[in-house]
Amino acid sequence: MLRSLGPDSGPRILDLAGGDGGDAVRHYGIRTVCDQLTDEARKYEPAYYADLERRELALTARHPYPHTARLFQLTARKGQG
Repeated sequence: MLRSLGPDSGPRILDLAGGDGGDAVRHYGIRTVCDQLTDEARKYEPAYYADLERRELALTARHPYPHTARLFQLTARKGQG
């Protein structure tokens, strides 16, 4: 049973999903760099959000970023039965 969330929560939840006959697929980090950027003026530049999206997508599944991201998303397949 998972009683608290921490940096290792994603892999622990994936293990739980796999233990119930499911197939744990991936662990993704969300908002990996967004919350770290402090340059407020840059947010008004036209290319800012395209650059931010490119960076987030590049890091979302790359170790160690799924563990350090602000949020995480897990994907799994339901087991047979």
